[in-house]
Amino acid sequence: MVDSTVLLVVRIFAAFGALALICSPSILMRQIHTQKHVGVASVIPLVMLAINSHVWMMYGYLAENYFPIFSCYAFGDVAALAYVAVYWRYTTERNYVARVITVAVTVITILSIYAILGGIGCTGQTRAEVAKTMGYIGDATAVCLYAAPMEKLFQVLKHKSATFINAHMVMASLTNNVMWFTYGILTANWIIIAPNILFIALNSSTLVLCIVFNPKTHPLHESFFANDDTPIEVSVELSPKTELLKVFEPGKGCGLDVTTEEAAIHEASVSYYETCWMEIGPSVESAARTRDQQHTRLNYFISFAEPY
Repeated sequence: MVDSTVLLVVRIFAAFGALALICSPSILMRQIHTQKHVGVASVIPLVMLAINSHVWMMYGYLAENYFPIFSCYAFGDVAALAYVAVYWRYTTERNYVARVITVAVTVITILSIYAILGGIGCTGQTRAEVAKTMGYIGDATAVCLYAAPMEKLFQVLKHKSATFINAHMVMASLTNNVMWFTYGILTANWIIIAPNILFIALNSSTLVLCIVFNPKTHPLHESFFANDDTPIEVSVELSPKTELLKVFEPGKGCGLDVTTEEAAIHEASVSYYETCWMEIGPSVESAARTRDQQHTRLNYFISFAEPY
């Protein structure tokens, strides 16, 4: 029989592990809010965190495990909603994100209806049986949560950079796994033990990739941001009556085709990512925008000769 004091200590550490996992995306959310875009971050882990938290919250309630399971994952439910809201605010792929959120809301609604009906006896099951079923579903959603970052592993191996992985979330997940595995052992609860064996292995492997392909030493290659096969247009408006247009093809030089009715235009420097549009008078008055701090800036020096 496990000493009650020891079990309480393990419960507390398990709670801290769960809260560490739940709060880990807050670092990424702060970066997204600061940069005003989501970069290469995926919405899938955030949505899976919402589903996972909701299922385990219901399991904790039905199993009468109010601490640490119910209380921690009730907080996780609210936190995940806030994360998804921040991601939605700054994503440019609203249609895709909307579809993902719709699926998540549908799943949460169906599971909530089952838990409520089962809890009041409408399914012919006891409360303990419904709790056990929700526990198995919780294991499945937890697998999806921890497997969600795995979608990026293929890109990590392809581009030799761990930029795609949120290392903070991986470390928090691993800590959480160890704590809950210990708690499961002490309470002889295989609903908790079994999935955490898998999660410890997965997160350990992911963390190794983060170390081997550290973004600081293995940044994304510029080819990730620019398609070499796609010409990039740069348009310079000289006046309401004239326009200069040139198509740049990376790696093929930067000659110019110029049409002008104005006097000679001297040198201009263009720093661009994707498509840059600039208005100039005697000198450059605006520079091209950059969408991501990690994007490689390609600088071209353009000399404008006398009018043809």
